[in-house]
Amino acid sequence: MLAKVLFSHQNNEAETFMDHLYKSSGGLQIATALNKKDLFLDQVRTWCDRVGASPYVEISQEHDDGIQYIRIYANDVLHKLCQHADTSCLAVSLGLISEWSARDLTLETVLSMAVSPVIFDFSSLNDLESNLRMRVSVACLARRTELNFDTSGLSRPEAYWSHVEGSGFILKEGASLIDGIERALCPDISGEHFSFSCQRATEYLMLHSLAIELSATNPAKLKEIELQWRKKALIADDFLNAFLLEIGSSAAPFPMRCYVPGDRVWFKNPDDFSSNVKGYEGSWVIYMGGGLFTNLWDRSSPYTLEAKCIEIYHWRHSVREDKLGTLEINEDLVKELVEQTLSSHVQVRNCIDAMLRYRDPQGVYEDGGCIDITRDTFRRVCPECIN
Repeated sequence: MLAKVLFSHQNNEAETFMDHLYKSSGGLQIATALNKKDLFLDQVRTWCDRVGASPYVEISQEHDDGIQYIRIYANDVLHKLCQHADTSCLAVSLGLISEWSARDLTLETVLSMAVSPVIFDFSSLNDLESNLRMRVSVACLARRTELNFDTSGLSRPEAYWSHVEGSGFILKEGASLIDGIERALCPDISGEHFSFSCQRATEYLMLHSLAIELSATNPAKLKEIELQWRKKALIADDFLNAFLLEIGSSAAPFPMRCYVPGDRVWFKNPDDFSSNVKGYEGSWVIYMGGGLFTNLWDRSSPYTLEAKCIEIYHWRHSVREDKLGTLEINEDLVKELVEQTLSSHVQVRNCIDAMLRYRDPQGVYEDGGCIDITRDTFRRVCPECIN
């Protein structure tokens, strides 16, 4: 399959965790040939000035075996704003209007990467800027997304999509992948709410931003992906392996409050019984910046980290059987229990203490919470990286 091998040359290994104290570790790293090291260092400094990052970062340079590595990482000012690598209040602390300003969202993204103890690797400034454009794009589209939750629903805009058993939703001949995804996700232009699972929805969101980037920088690759989707949709692990990188590991976990705008994030349901309800094994979301995650079913009420934890916590208390004896979650009861919890500081603290822990491994339900150790991000797609 064309899309499966599109970025297969890249290194899939998780980034290296540098220092659990976070003080001088992590950040953004750009590797390039050593023969133009002074010029390139000046370019990075100028770039940091241009995006507004310079007052908050340090820039270091190392070289090894003909390659120079320039790292952009948080200075003391930024660490004080993001203690324990907590990026949730960064936009507010700096007075950024990330929801409305692409420039502000870009700066928030750069600084969130800079404070991360897990390094974000790039092969050039073009590679970094490409990644930033995709992150800003997915965060912006995520704010407009609102869907019907249905893990088995067969609902897409008929002008763009047809469902084929065994192949999923296929892009119709002559239809635009970019337009088809936007109309499937955004009721502000389609006038309808289509049926999705949260995993499919986040795949569409990430794919849309990747396609937007390729339309401007590498149209031939976009045509390859469209051709793939006219034959068979890539989903789940096939989608992840084709287009995304999962970074972080048990040896190199992201701090539990460290998120970068444009991250795709998995929250696990740590309750064994309720996780057997289809669609409630956990929740896929996009981090939009400003401390907010997507609410794919109600765009007017995005989640904070705490709100997401409390909602998932109450799934265990809201399991019931339908008329056919199939387990389901009573969403009305979930909302009622969430409201009750939020009215009590003690209940909020108890929920957060239970949920704000790293999740157990797949298939294990012991003492873990809902927080993943990894984040999903885009693979390199700029022409110089994949040609």
